[in-house]
Amino acid sequence: MKIIFLCLLFLTLSCSKVEPLTAPVKEQSYTDFITNKSQYITDQSSDIFEETPWYIYDENNHIIWPTFSVYALRTNSKYYKVQILDYYDSSANPGNYTLRIAAENESEKIYSFNAAGCGNVYTNRDYESCMNNPLTNIYKYLNIETGETYDYTSEQALESKQWDLAFNGTSIRINAGKYGKKGARIGSLFIYTDFFPGGVVDYQRIAEVSFSDRGSRFFNLDMDLRNIPYALPPGVDRVINEPDWFSSDEVDPDLFKAKNDNWWLIRSSSADSYFKFNVADINEVKDSDGNIETTITIESYYQAPGESEFSPSLRSWQLESFSSAKRLVRLCLDLDQQALVHCSKDKAKVDLTFMALNREPRQWKIQTASGAIGPLSLEDISSRSTGKLE
Repeated sequence: MKIIFLCLLFLTLSCSKVEPLTAPVKEQSYTDFITNKSQYITDQSSDIFEETPWYIYDENNHIIWPTFSVYALRTNSKYYKVQILDYYDSSANPGNYTLRIAAENESEKIYSFNAAGCGNVYTNRDYESCMNNPLTNIYKYLNIETGETYDYTSEQALESKQWDLAFNGTSIRINAGKYGKKGARIGSLFIYTDFFPGGVVDYQRIAEVSFSDRGSRFFNLDMDLRNIPYALPPGVDRVINEPDWFSSDEVDPDLFKAKNDNWWLIRSSSADSYFKFNVADINEVKDSDGNIETTITIESYYQAPGESEFSPSLRSWQLESFSSAKRLVRLCLDLDQQALVHCSKDKAKVDLTFMALNREPRQWKIQTASGAIGPLSLEDISSRSTGKLE
């Protein structure tokens, strides 16, 4: 928080609950607040910034206080730590972000930019009308690698891969799901819950951090950016999300082709075996009636029950062909045995379920039984020797 707010607090002490500390806060083991959850996530979307808000609103002083939570962002096959340090500039104008960013195993960078947008219901009396006006409801789009910002319309942002995070007042988006096509993912890396003892905000403790190191004590902890669950963003309901494993063919848009540069770590339905999974090929041919015959080939590395690592042998499995003449196709996959099984009678063996709804346009999806991690690059998946992560 900028120095002007320190002055503001001194001037309003008579009505403020925030007071300067007479003694430093007792040192604690901050490592206890590092996220400790399974990396495997299920097919359900969430908004990480709603589940773990980056700020608290102080109604007495009308201040947005950052909570100095640390987030991990996975984008372009790289990992970054992200921490929001400030929401104000030196003149106390809101919507002026200061971020601390560090790519995995690299030094930190500080980015500052204006993204006031519509603010929020606390700071903008005309919030609703602002949100309904496309000329004022504008996000600032940030490239996390370069620090460059862009002013895009929502339509432009949806098509652009130049940005990673977007800001509008206190609202934050990532380039994924219904907001973008880059496939970014974000997760909560560190939450200092001692800011909220007994569920009550301790503004004094937040102020101490704001006016000292601004959360560097949290940011600089030894944290594994890969060892956390990365949430599915709004608009993405499956870990193996459709745009990440297939796309329309450029020559004939009616046909699909594999996007085989993405991989997933999959946990079996019994949670005792694991797979490095890739859709290697999709072969489609139209017949004389216009129906499409499809053959899908998947590849995997297998870690059998009781084994400590993946086998180095690549397995290839060509699934049973199917036709778009059949309105609904459902294939239940036992990845251990590389076999199709009965979806209800053999439910305990089903690791993945593939479904094709053959109408215009055709719709495909893959559902996981026990969770997965991804999409991951070939380099990332190759560096992972085991799927047993708990």
